[in-house]
Amino acid sequence: MKFGRQLERESVPEWSLHNLDYNSLKHEIKVHTTRDQAMAMAIPGHQDEALSRFEDGLFNELANQHERLHLFVSSKADEISRRLEHLAKSIFRWIRKPQDQMTTDDAIKYQRRFAKYERELVRCGGDIQALSRFTNAQVVAFRKILKKYKKWTGSTTLTSRFNDIILSDPKSFTRRDFSQLQERHDEIYCTLRTSAPVLSEPSSPESVPQSLPNSLLHSFNPSTNGLHGSSARQQPQSQSDFEILPPPQMEEAPTKYWNEYDDGSECGSDDRYAIYIYPEDSASFPGLEYVQGFFKVPFEKARNWLKLDKQGERQSLLAASSLPRQYSSTTNNSDSDEEGGYASSDGYPSAGYAAHYALPSVSQQLASRYRENVFFWGTIGCFAASFILITIDGVLISTGKHRLRTEVDAGVTIGVVASLFSACSALGMMMYRNDPLSLPYRFMVWAAFIASCLLNGMLLVLVVGNTP
Repeated sequence: MKFGRQLERESVPEWSLHNLDYNSLKHEIKVHTTRDQAMAMAIPGHQDEALSRFEDGLFNELANQHERLHLFVSSKADEISRRLEHLAKSIFRWIRKPQDQMTTDDAIKYQRRFAKYERELVRCGGDIQALSRFTNAQVVAFRKILKKYKKWTGSTTLTSRFNDIILSDPKSFTRRDFSQLQERHDEIYCTLRTSAPVLSEPSSPESVPQSLPNSLLHSFNPSTNGLHGSSARQQPQSQSDFEILPPPQMEEAPTKYWNEYDDGSECGSDDRYAIYIYPEDSASFPGLEYVQGFFKVPFEKARNWLKLDKQGERQSLLAASSLPRQYSSTTNNSDSDEEGGYASSDGYPSAGYAAHYALPSVSQQLASRYRENVFFWGTIGCFAASFILITIDGVLISTGKHRLRTEVDAGVTIGVVASLFSACSALGMMMYRNDPLSLPYRFMVWAAFIASCLLNGMLLVLVVGNTP
């Protein structure tokens, strides 16, 4: 089995991102030390400069990896130490509180608090074991990668150099001893177990805290606790013989680390709280819908202005056709529409043809065709009139006498206005048609309109230039 996978299994899975980059280092060693990579062979008796450069670079990389792991192990050890000291101070503060004046509710709260401290101590102990396991796995990884380099190159320089400079340092994480943390953990745990409170007079089985572990259940029974034997003997016999119901079997809470947000204050009340998150709430930027609604109205109006207005006879037969259609779908009528049948005229389509027939009447079709023909020939006639007027104005300017220049200019101006009116009328007739127009036809109409405007503009320039 490859050691890269074995390292992930033997180390702590939650800290796998902080492991030594064993696979990357192994790949680099293989690339730079394999002889069939078209690399120059070293002359016997001379030092291989390429191998020396690679060895120096590999040493620097191993040193950086060691420094990164050292920072991680040191930070985790300091974190565990701070958690232990915080728990020790909290336990000592609760131990100093007088217990003889406590009520039943205060005793239950007191007991729950110590159960919480015990769970935190168990987590700290697990973290200490995990940190020791993580450190041992990294030491084995360093030894494996150095052995791999020695096997493929035959050089022991890197191994001795790394051991003398890096691993032999007393401050290295590979030489760190976690026995002090374990001893401190055991000391605090013993203090907690010996100072665990008891319930002097349980009023009902429900008074027993349900979240206590089995190691603290014996402290509830006054007859089995030696610390409060005298007080137990003074209690009535009925209360001393009371048998406490065992707590229900509950799943152990998932492991979590201590943090200032959840466990920052130990002096307040023990009331539980919950943060409610609305599941259907949108995750969009706050106020985005308001901004979109502000700009939506003018955009909708502009789109309606530019949209081609379809008459009733050019729309679809079914009113539901305006909805998004799917493949092989014909109608979106509900079951209630089918049950109603043809009992009334409310079921007829509200859009489409105004009549209740499949096709419009013959008279409507004739009127529509007549309208299209009028607009077609009207467009041609208006453009023809416009260009005829332009020709007449040009002849007047070129042949007009100097003595009648004022009359000629007035006539040309009137002709230009009439020509522009005809061109605009032709363009409007083209745009007001309902038939689908081809692209060449639209291009010819627009070209004629632009040509008419340019020619009339030139005539007006000539009129202004002839003015004395």
